[in-house]
Amino acid sequence: MKFLALAILLFDTIETKRIPKAENILHSHRRSEEKDKLFDDEYGYDSFRKASALKSKQRLGQWKVITDISNFFDRIGNHSLENHLIEIECERKYVELMRDVLLFWTEGRRSFGVPVGSDASRILAEAALIGVDKKLQKNGVDFIRYVDDYRIFADTKPKASWAVQVLTAALAEEGLQLNSKKTKIQLIVETDELANVANTLVGGEHQKINLEEKKEVIARSQVSGRTNISRYYKEPGKEAWKKIRELSQQQLLEDFEKSTEQNIEQEIKQLVKFFIYSEKQDATILRTIIERRITAIIYIADALTKEVERFSEDKCDEICKQVFDVWRWEDCAYPLVLAVLRIAALSEFRRPSYIEYIVENQKQIENYVFLREAILLGASNLERARVRNLAIEVFPNVSDFVQRAIFVAVKNHPRMTDEEKRPLLKNLKLQSKDWFIERL
Repeated sequence: MKFLALAILLFDTIETKRIPKAENILHSHRRSEEKDKLFDDEYGYDSFRKASALKSKQRLGQWKVITDISNFFDRIGNHSLENHLIEIECERKYVELMRDVLLFWTEGRRSFGVPVGSDASRILAEAALIGVDKKLQKNGVDFIRYVDDYRIFADTKPKASWAVQVLTAALAEEGLQLNSKKTKIQLIVETDELANVANTLVGGEHQKINLEEKKEVIARSQVSGRTNISRYYKEPGKEAWKKIRELSQQQLLEDFEKSTEQNIEQEIKQLVKFFIYSEKQDATILRTIIERRITAIIYIADALTKEVERFSEDKCDEICKQVFDVWRWEDCAYPLVLAVLRIAALSEFRRPSYIEYIVENQKQIENYVFLREAILLGASNLERARVRNLAIEVFPNVSDFVQRAIFVAVKNHPRMTDEEKRPLLKNLKLQSKDWFIERL
């Protein structure tokens, strides 16, 4: 109740700073003019779909982008949200109370994320995107939005790709990113939205509150970002690794096969440590783990990166065979692709073909946040010609944060001579107005 009350006190100011209703761009959680209603019934997912259908009808034969923000509510930065609310001149005392309420639920340890499902969170989410919406509008991007769902319209495919780049850069400044798996750039051939994006909100968006109903509310606290997936490998102490070496591989594998959701992550950690510290270092253990629990690659990648010096050249080849061939990693979710990229970027496991594919693929689908990560991790293993291509052809067409990665890739490439780097770096500085590149 306090959370919603504070959001309502901020709502008027937030609404006045958003793109006006008359422009028919933003369709999510518009402030109602009626005193007994919070949200305007004229705006919602249905109006969003109708607006998209109308624009599609007007732009037959042109291009449309369908995309959304990945894990939107979970990734809203609390500190940046506080700053945004202050910048749009919300009353500071209410902003500070809102900050305290958000921090309270996780005992002050959370730096991002708002509760999902609350009308208060819906109001705050709109405030978090005011800057992004204004930036798209300022750059002439023709778009409509409902919460984290975007539809972007453009005359040509290159213009549609450019618009995605503008949106990607604007979201990156807020610590947000597009869901690349759901991002589609398609030719407009029909006027209606596809069936798989139909409105599934049964009973309407907002149901009336039953004041007579009583519910038990349980408060739960956890550190933001915590999941049940093991991500960070910790090297065991001397006594611990001696005990690990005494374990039976067969017994460990049997225990792993019998493991439940409650203890499987612990079994994975035990098996990975056994693989690293056993004399045989049987790499099929890694394949067995990944085949059952694909997300284990994140923990395995961290372990291999930290313990790489324990493996011989032949063992590294064996590990590559077991890890890289078990799945078509480039088609997996980006956290998994990034984990495998960490392995491929190590000189001991060097897989330049995989890195090249990832970099080229991100260029094609314009996922610039991930392209930056791929360049930073793997550029040293790319051929000189590919790095030159990034500098000459890609650099002028990407956002500042990707340009920085390309500049660093050229500057630090181990197989390019200083004579080759010097004119490239000079040209990159001339093309960029970025403060950081000027000083690199």
